[in-house]
Amino acid sequence: MTRIRILLIELLSGLIVISSTASMYAQVPEYDLLRTQVEKDSLATVEYPYIFPLFGENIVRKGFDLPLPIGISISYYQQSMDVIIDSVALGLGGAGFMPLTFVDFEKVTNEARNYNARLDLWLFPFLNIYGMLGYAESDAAVTLNAPFDFETAVSFNGWSYGGGAILAVGLQGFWITANGNLTWTDMEDYYDPVRATVLSFRLGRTLRIIKNTSFQIWLGAMHQDPESKVTGKFLLDDVVTNELMGYFQNYQQSQWYNDLTPQEQQFVDTFIEIMQQGPTGLALDYEVVQNPEQRWNMLAGAQVELSKKWYIQAEAGFLGSRTSLMMNLNYRLPL
Repeated sequence: MTRIRILLIELLSGLIVISSTASMYAQVPEYDLLRTQVEKDSLATVEYPYIFPLFGENIVRKGFDLPLPIGISISYYQQSMDVIIDSVALGLGGAGFMPLTFVDFEKVTNEARNYNARLDLWLFPFLNIYGMLGYAESDAAVTLNAPFDFETAVSFNGWSYGGGAILAVGLQGFWITANGNLTWTDMEDYYDPVRATVLSFRLGRTLRIIKNTSFQIWLGAMHQDPESKVTGKFLLDDVVTNELMGYFQNYQQSQWYNDLTPQEQQFVDTFIEIMQQGPTGLALDYEVVQNPEQRWNMLAGAQVELSKKWYIQAEAGFLGSRTSLMMNLNYRLPL
């Protein structure tokens, strides 16, 4: 089954983009209504020592506590989700794609891991922007129902990169954020990087422990929207074996073949004839349309502010067909 597994890896490697480098952030500007009048008066003349965020001095004088503007983060993200393979199409010699209507996949379970580094900046007191670079690994349990029964597990990986922005505001220990990012994943043999969009919303509470140390908890929701159509190519010689050809013996007498249109039968005949010729060096184009079974799930997380410079975060995703876990270490510095 080794060559068949290679074929499935090539066709389904787009699932890795669903392993989002979803970003989490919980240090937000907060206003403390419980300050004494003396504290409020002292803030009215304070000089903000940093360039960013822009207008930071005005905000601090109004009583807001701002995080340090520059952040460097490293994070680990793992996710399990169900994916629906809507269609698969192949193309021979650049002649266009032929949908493989006779190929039927069961729901695919995708397990993904992402190792991510991020650089962020509070551009304004309410707006954080960031860029990120990650390395993703993914495993998928695949079941093929037609034209023959086959089960296997495929693994693949790739580099991802992108950026995003966070809108945030806090008041009297409560805060809310809206986070959006756009990432691209480079996969071997893909014509173009695969794009994914992630939106998330969080509502949280900050609990002060001691001076410069706090504990934050939150609930939220995340929406993942990976690019549904991916295209690429692979060498036919890498997947054709006598074992594979054995599945197509007497294929013209099979029910799935008789259910095809004349045009589809001609494509299958040509495809199998080429495989029977032996090594050809022919590159096979492919197009896969796939979507997550559910795009939304719930989030719950917590953060410990060890100091104004160090933060540790953890967040879990749950409900529906997607579960996730993220752990993040964030170091902040002035600018």
